[in-house]
Amino acid sequence: MPQTDHKIALWMDQLRRMREMQYAYHKKFFHGLYFFLVLVIGCLLWDSPVSLALVPLLVITAGTQSCFYLHFVDFARIHARFMEGRLNKALGKSTLIGSEIEDLYFYPIDAPKFGGFVPTTPLRFFSFFTLHWVVLWLGLAAFALWRLLPMMGPCGKHYLILIGLWAALNFIYLTLFFGKSRDLHAMDSFLKKSS
Repeated sequence: MPQTDHKIALWMDQLRRMREMQYAYHKKFFHGLYFFLVLVIGCLLWDSPVSLALVPLLVITAGTQSCFYLHFVDFARIHARFMEGRLNKALGKSTLIGSEIEDLYFYPIDAPKFGGFVPTTPLRFFSFFTLHWVVLWLGLAAFALWRLLPMMGPCGKHYLILIGLWAALNFIYLTLFFGKSRDLHAMDSFLKKSS
């Protein structure tokens, strides 16, 4: 097997692995959403002070967990884009265009975003889907707090402060992480240098 054919076979294998990783984390993303939704609904139906107090924590965790899975999907997309570029260069034509189509259809991988919400393309379905879940989760958390706070008396104020601080800390970190995209840019830069 000539050297070029061997490289192409290795690159195709890497591309396949990245696409499998991308699919696996998409699957984890949706399973995670549904798992947390069942937990939250269970806590709301249980309707005890402890179960209601868990709802805002579960909502924050669900959002952060979803972003964690999306961060792996983005990793796989960046690596797949690089492998497609290498393969297209070796083949002398734009045969592999999956990354370009993903940028057009889902969200541009290089665009600053918050989780799956891309402010520059807020009307894309991926942004709308993200916004839908954020509104749903916040609504469930607000409902739980509305039920819980009368049961807590003076402790309710301290609980709200703790939840607010925890939510703010997660929100700030995720905004900085996805907005600046340092890790994705560093990885993209590394891959370009390695070619």
